[in-house]
Amino acid sequence: MTFSFSLFSRKRFWITLVILIAAALFLALRSDKVQKLAEDLTPPELPAAAPAQKRVALAQNWDAATTERFHFISQGTGTLPVPYNWLLALEQPEASPLGLLWPGREPGFTEPLYLERYGFISAPASEENPDALPIGFAATPFQNLAGLPETATAVGFTCAACHTGRFSYEGTEYIVEGGPAVTDLQQFSKGLGAALGQTLLSAKLPLPNRRFDRFARKVLGEAYSQAAKQSLAANLESVLKAGAKASDVIEVTEGYGRLDALNRIGNQVFSKNTGRRENYTPINAPVNYPHIWTASWFDWVQYDGSIMQPLVRNAGEAMGVHAAVNTTAPLDEGRFSSSIPVRNLAWIEESLAGRTPPYEAKKFGGLLAPAWPDSLPAINQTLAGEGAVLYAQLCSGCHLPALNTEAIWSGSYFRKISYPERGQDKQTDGAYLALKILRQEEIGTDPAQGAVLAERTVNTAGDVAAEATGMGISATVCTTPPQLPEQVQGADGYAAAGAERKEGGLIETDVRDGPMVNFALALGAIVEQVNGTWFAANNIPKGAQAAFEGERPNCLQAGAGYKARPLNGVWATAPFLHNGSVPTLDALLRPAAERPRYVQLGDPAFDPVKVGLVQPELNGSQPLYKDGYFILDTAKNGNRNTGHSFEGQAGEYGDGVVGRALTDQERAALIEYLKTL
Repeated sequence: MTFSFSLFSRKRFWITLVILIAAALFLALRSDKVQKLAEDLTPPELPAAAPAQKRVALAQNWDAATTERFHFISQGTGTLPVPYNWLLALEQPEASPLGLLWPGREPGFTEPLYLERYGFISAPASEENPDALPIGFAATPFQNLAGLPETATAVGFTCAACHTGRFSYEGTEYIVEGGPAVTDLQQFSKGLGAALGQTLLSAKLPLPNRRFDRFARKVLGEAYSQAAKQSLAANLESVLKAGAKASDVIEVTEGYGRLDALNRIGNQVFSKNTGRRENYTPINAPVNYPHIWTASWFDWVQYDGSIMQPLVRNAGEAMGVHAAVNTTAPLDEGRFSSSIPVRNLAWIEESLAGRTPPYEAKKFGGLLAPAWPDSLPAINQTLAGEGAVLYAQLCSGCHLPALNTEAIWSGSYFRKISYPERGQDKQTDGAYLALKILRQEEIGTDPAQGAVLAERTVNTAGDVAAEATGMGISATVCTTPPQLPEQVQGADGYAAAGAERKEGGLIETDVRDGPMVNFALALGAIVEQVNGTWFAANNIPKGAQAAFEGERPNCLQAGAGYKARPLNGVWATAPFLHNGSVPTLDALLRPAAERPRYVQLGDPAFDPVKVGLVQPELNGSQPLYKDGYFILDTAKNGNRNTGHSFEGQAGEYGDGVVGRALTDQERAALIEYLKTL
């Protein structure tokens, strides 16, 4: 009888406590500050879990060991704001913070089906991935994380996090190495923040849900004690406060499969790393994650054809996903030291490129584009033959002859790169695929991404009043000459701009600290200094550095337009255009006005006829997210689906029109041919 009464008393106590806390929360939620807190503690709506019945890895010229290492090799980054062991100990967030009013335990945050709902690709435990994290997660030891008093093993994204694609068809999931990822990193950050915030809340309040205690026991292990638990709670609070200070301003939502990579890199390098808030730019130019097969052999990379050297491209990417870079030490005491393991970057690039230059071998090596799998509906070869003729007429002038034909090895499609270096004329030993770059006014696609490097500036100068020194940028890079009014151009159309024009249209320019330094040049310069600091610290002789740099100079250009890359494997890279605003090849080959205004992103379901993403009917006004999927509104700047349009009669094109209107038969034929590339 006594036991029953005691049990009843305990139940009554907890019921009363829950009612009191719920009432207090109800009253508190009427304040704006608490409403903001509740919003931060509420995870995003996600698509329903849809586990695949079968997984197929497409053959792309990599063996299993290379693929596995590419998925998990560290780039020295600490992308997530928490230590590795914290991530493993964390539980998934409650759907609402009110769920903490009841006892219970949520599954682990890293549970595969949960992270797949953010678009990540699950992977089994292995030597390279001992804790069965998704593709693209890597551990980097001895990192300084904001808010923590000591170093920790960090969790960083690898190249594979953004450049491993997947699509599904009739219950089978296909993995595309080097393809565009389907992840929504903005939603993932919100979900991670909600999980961490709820964990801290359970440490602060006498809640029935003992979430923090379970977290502490996993993190601390045998070191668990009340004192250690309190210290962990203080560290968790400190990490969350540091994260709140680093939150982003979003003007154009990225959504599944997209990222404003250039602005995020600039914000990380020139604002967050340095504390220069004036260098921050809101997120406003998202792009679809690009596919990266064959890219190692392009003369210029990035959608806007802005970077030439592979190491500058890859080290800049690592800096953008939170590789540590010192920008405060004296210049002669290790300023620009970084956590970037350049040897790892060199291995990644060699694996992507292959060891033999393709023009020498008359074939491409390294990572190859995927072939249309036999398990998808068969290609109509008769129709594809008709499409080959159309491709030659309508596409090859910009996108070059197909890379699986002999035509690509003839003519002048490959060329050596001529460039200046310390006043001397230089030329690369190897020949690279010379891509056509179309001016934005000609191609007519959304201009936001192309404007980032051309129009953004950063302040790296010192401040006399504040007794602050400059960032220390001091490098010589090569670039394309500025476009100046006709009356001040030379006879050949180029201005000297303080340096003699060299063959190939490249000049040398010195980049130094200043209050309004062009973003493209500033980024190229600081990445070169970071790489140079690594070379010096690791005793890499000058003669050996070129191998790490891909045997190419650090050349940059801004505002040239958008490049037309070869279309090998294009069928596996939906959505299309640089900002992911067109869901299928069928829509891309139509007049721009006929393309859908709203595009659903996040569902990997594949349409093998229209070739691209299966789309629901989206009529009328649409929310930003629907059933957990992102709804891209192409009427918004940054998201526009204009340009690259097929309309009107044959003849002179421009202003976004690249070809004549196609009949249904012609469009179907061209799509069938593109499946063969």
